[in-house]
Amino acid sequence: MGLGRLYITSANRVFAGIEGSPKSAYRVIGVPYDSTTSFRPGTRFGPDAVRLAAAGLESNSAFIKDVFLEDLSPYDEGDVAVSIGDTNETISRVETVIRELSSSGLPVMIGGEHTVTLGALRAFAERNPCVVMFDAHLDLRNEYLGLKVGHATFMRRALEQVRVPKLIYVGARALSREELEFVRTRSNIAVFSPTDIMALGPVNVASSISSHLKDCEGFYLTVDMDAFDPAYAPGVGNPEPLGLTPYDGLYMVSRIVDERLLGVDVVEVSPHYDPGGGTAALAAKVLIEAMIKHYVSSKDSKQRRPS
Repeated sequence: MGLGRLYITSANRVFAGIEGSPKSAYRVIGVPYDSTTSFRPGTRFGPDAVRLAAAGLESNSAFIKDVFLEDLSPYDEGDVAVSIGDTNETISRVETVIRELSSSGLPVMIGGEHTVTLGALRAFAERNPCVVMFDAHLDLRNEYLGLKVGHATFMRRALEQVRVPKLIYVGARALSREELEFVRTRSNIAVFSPTDIMALGPVNVASSISSHLKDCEGFYLTVDMDAFDPAYAPGVGNPEPLGLTPYDGLYMVSRIVDERLLGVDVVEVSPHYDPGGGTAALAAKVLIEAMIKHYVSSKDSKQRRPS
């Protein structure tokens, strides 16, 4: 048993109700943590809500025919045993767990607040991961509400601790002057706002993202549900108007994911602000689309290899 197993506890239910195989290449893990949340708490209940919502969805992809989630047999490991109030310890535990899961499959993480993604990125530090981040915010502040490590600063810390050749934002539209000035000093950061997506269309934006990723050996996909407009995803910690539509977001996720995907997460689902359950359902669909596309791309890649 690896050290990561010491930090995993059982969850109330499994993702999509699928009793997957422990030998599956897709390893689901929840991180019920929201200690640095600054506006609407409750994302600690996100993993359970997303698992339940997934069970109510059909398991097919909206973009890939004849492949179903059960074909992948995803295995739900349970939840990281977080350390309430100790963000650094929780991040370290996430890092340990994700590193261990990545040795035998694709980690599929459900948050929790966005800070937990820092642990996942540190787990892949030796692989120099490019990052695609769907988010209304940049999360690049140096400090926020007295915190150096929190949901509004985690990507700044990630860039300090992990070599990230490319950081690509999708849906960003709420940023501080400090963050804007920081981005302007970095040639490896690209930002596609909802205005860009409306002007160019999701097909062209997805193609541009793929072009940015063409030299990346591997990349991590993180989806903060506030990237979507609150009309479609109201149950988040920091809702911001003028976000993505479900079609645009899901289409771009499906287009950009390929066999180089190192891991994926959805974060910031706050069920108490999600009266109809639409946010949790959309988060579950993001993971389903990402897993199915990775599965298909990985099979195609193996078939293309010379024998």
